[in-house]
Amino acid sequence: MSLLRTYRWEIIVALLALSVHTIVFLAVLHANNGSVLDTVRADDGYFEIATNVLAGNGFSMATTSPYVPNALRTPGYIYFLAGLLGTVGIAGAAIVQLLLSTLIPVLGLHIARRITNSLPIGIAAGIILALDPTLALLSFQFYTDTLFLVFFFAWTLLIFRYLERRDWTLLVTSAVLLGLAILVRPTAQFIPLLLAAFIVWQFGTEDWKHGAAQGIAYLAIIAVILTPWMARNYSEFGAAGLSSQGPYVLYTNFAPAVLSVARGSEFALEFTTFSTYEERTSNVITPKNGDEYIAKALDVILMYPIATAFVASKSLFTFFTNDGVYTLLVMTGYEPGNFLWLLIPARLVWIAITIAAFVGAFVYLLTQRSQFAILIILLVAYFALTSAIAAFGTNPRYRLPVDPIILALAAVGGAYIIERIQRLRRGR
Repeated sequence: MSLLRTYRWEIIVALLALSVHTIVFLAVLHANNGSVLDTVRADDGYFEIATNVLAGNGFSMATTSPYVPNALRTPGYIYFLAGLLGTVGIAGAAIVQLLLSTLIPVLGLHIARRITNSLPIGIAAGIILALDPTLALLSFQFYTDTLFLVFFFAWTLLIFRYLERRDWTLLVTSAVLLGLAILVRPTAQFIPLLLAAFIVWQFGTEDWKHGAAQGIAYLAIIAVILTPWMARNYSEFGAAGLSSQGPYVLYTNFAPAVLSVARGSEFALEFTTFSTYEERTSNVITPKNGDEYIAKALDVILMYPIATAFVASKSLFTFFTNDGVYTLLVMTGYEPGNFLWLLIPARLVWIAITIAAFVGAFVYLLTQRSQFAILIILLVAYFALTSAIAAFGTNPRYRLPVDPIILALAAVGGAYIIERIQRLRRGR
């Protein structure tokens, strides 16, 4: 009973998430006429690669021979999914992933609580995450997000603790979690460099040798985790990168979006004319030739700087303010146009959260004056900026890794704004 009392809010948040995610799963299942595969199968090829791995066809997205090795995806989620499919089947894999997703709001609760030192704010953040429509959809769909967020949120909490205690156990464990998170979703691949710099900075100039030793150890642990996959890519494609996803998205998403704005044309037209069908659907873009495609995209970007600024700004606005309700309505079989009474308030709520979070970041930085405050703000900036290359494809999935931080800062900013308003009123 004492355990239940101690963790009652974590249990409540987890049960709330389980209920919401199950309801959304059943609604999407109904919209797909009871087909479990259509309900959980995502459009990024993870299911296809996982089934090929199980069938002995290698790490390939192809549905028929020859099974060409895939250059876009990393193995973390693929082998996790393949293991589930091989043991409990499609429905079982979806259920296991749905159960795993209930940890995300609980971890988010603790992240927000650590930032603000406030249990009520942590609880509020946990409840918001439990009700989040995007998290609910991703909880059972075969995307990387659920597994990635569990690893990444756990890493976030551990790195917060490490920066307080500088403990080697925390260093090693957090490095392992971050390495696994990168194998699941390579978007986070540059965060180790950021962390290594913070570790050295944390020790200061007087003890920089210990800081350098721990920073190097951090990078070495992650390198050990990532090297086998990079070696595989070198063997298959002649280059040791993690993935060709960055060049692929920049070339097939961002550059066509810039052209559509610059020329006043439809994105779909530029999307299909700027790149070939093979470049969009097969392994033409690989780690070896990725730099060539980056250069082609940069030619467009440099040619149209105003259109580029517009596309990037729109992507950043979407990153912070997209609520995910529209997608939820579509996936559950409803016509979004009939739900303006829900869509407009949901968007306004996230606009308000964004404004409050920006104010909160400024207040938090000035009041805390700590490396910790700088780190959490840089993490938000990192995911916001890396999402920009998705252009018009940016959605709440890109914001999820830092949602607890944004919600915590929004609470700080909201409290500051309310206090200032009350002072003005008293002054009158």
